[in-house]
Amino acid sequence: MKQENNYFWIGGKNTVIEVIKNKKRAIKKILLNKNNSKTLPKNNIPIKISNMAEIDKIFNDKNFVHQGIAALVKNTQTFKDNHIKNIKKNENVIILDNIYDPRNIGSIIRSAVAFEIKYIILEKSVNINSHYLFKSASGATENIEFIKLSNLNNAITLLKKNNFYVYASSLQAKKNLEEIKLHTNNCIILGSESLGVKKLLLKNSDETFKINQSQNIESLNVSNSAAIILNHLYQKKKGLI
Repeated sequence: MKQENNYFWIGGKNTVIEVIKNKKRAIKKILLNKNNSKTLPKNNIPIKISNMAEIDKIFNDKNFVHQGIAALVKNTQTFKDNHIKNIKKNENVIILDNIYDPRNIGSIIRSAVAFEIKYIILEKSVNINSHYLFKSASGATENIEFIKLSNLNNAITLLKKNNFYVYASSLQAKKNLEEIKLHTNNCIILGSESLGVKKLLLKNSDETFKINQSQNIESLNVSNSAAIILNHLYQKKKGLI
């Protein structure tokens, strides 16, 4: 996929519409199929009416469903470890460890926003400027502050200094999600389905937990797990359970 000087292409109707609504995100131009000419909210962005083949060429990815709309947008702003001290009280935070698939990350972002998570901490090597990630997140990227670190253990140390309790999801945990005692500020570490959370992160966490599930299946996809876990945090925060 083509990239241009700190800009990258995204596609999909809902994704592009939500990004346009974010006034802080610079958008250089939009390619639009004529069937979508009345789709977008009012804006001052240069728009070019294009055929589907031209938009296909932009992404150069036959598996990507862009729905006849593409936007060239500014790279996502990311923050460093010193941003952790700015996280206010009564917040929940996610750390993503060993998770690189953009579609999984996008789905997690969507769940995060649905359940009032504002901060996601990721490994520095993760590419969040991905058309697949943005499509999976369906615009939810615009409501998240991304903190990227080369060492996620540093994040745990800084979060604890900021009065966070750190919990790691692990299939080997003795307690179920419903059994852990949540606090005002909570951090949840999620690992990939295949690799899980790194041993050192598990060791440095305050507690580990697992999702209570049938033994008919070994594990859930991390994006599905995230939705369950974050919904539980949200209900706890709201006093619903």
